[in-house]
Amino acid sequence: MRRHVAQASPGSTEPGAVRLLTPTVAGNIHGMGITAPIVVVTDLDGTLLDHNTYEAGPAAAALQTLQDAGVTIVCCSAKTRAEQQVHRRDLAIAGPFVVENGAAVHADHGPVRVLGLDYGEVRDRLAGVAASLDVSLRGFGDMEIVEVVERTGLSAGAAARAQERDHTEPFVVDGDGVNEPTLRGALHDRGLGLQRGARFWTAGGFHDKGDAVAVLRELYTVERGERPLMYGLGDTYNDAAMLAAVDVPMLVQRPDGGWADLAVDNLTRLDGIGPVGWCLGAEAILATASTA
Repeated sequence: MRRHVAQASPGSTEPGAVRLLTPTVAGNIHGMGITAPIVVVTDLDGTLLDHNTYEAGPAAAALQTLQDAGVTIVCCSAKTRAEQQVHRRDLAIAGPFVVENGAAVHADHGPVRVLGLDYGEVRDRLAGVAASLDVSLRGFGDMEIVEVVERTGLSAGAAARAQERDHTEPFVVDGDGVNEPTLRGALHDRGLGLQRGARFWTAGGFHDKGDAVAVLRELYTVERGERPLMYGLGDTYNDAAMLAAVDVPMLVQRPDGGWADLAVDNLTRLDGIGPVGWCLGAEAILATASTA
């Protein structure tokens, strides 16, 4: 059974001072001369984590090097809060994080800003879309854990955490299905957005990772009194808004060795698949900081 996480109301910020920056960002970054906070916003699956193994591999050391240099790492993923808490613990990531494709910005104590709808509401609206189109749209809430495991390659425990949803519903279209414009239009008519990931379509409110980046920039600016320098690393289509919203967007290669065709200005395409490309991005970030 899925666990429902207590949340702030949509668009809200919890009262009190919300500390987002890690302590090492309070001063110069190890003598590099950078006094503005540096924030790296990163996708997880297929970017920081390998598409098939869900492991960071060589990127784990690169991530730690960035954090040791005072850089704040923000995970910004379609993954749930429960999933991200495990990865953040395993990789010793101290920064805030963005869940379910920009549906909410979290700190360790809980949600800081909620942009998405309640999960039950999304499920109800999605069922209405399926009925109106006379198609089968099967979401994570309709699947047994064994099916989620088969479709994702996750362990049973990780699959269970993926089903602990609060704002969005990944789904598959069974049978002959429906074309994307028709599906997108029907979802829109019921107040839902559609995002395309590497494995699933996802229905949710009208939010994306770029909206969450804007919230992070606002909160960091208020906290520090200056605008942060924001880098972004992603690999696929649902990362486009995030990459368009940061100052320096970077795209790693997908498992087939190609790059997603994203219309993002000043996009740096890194010559490495997933975590290998992430390492190259980390090297570029440190190199830029050291020459500034």
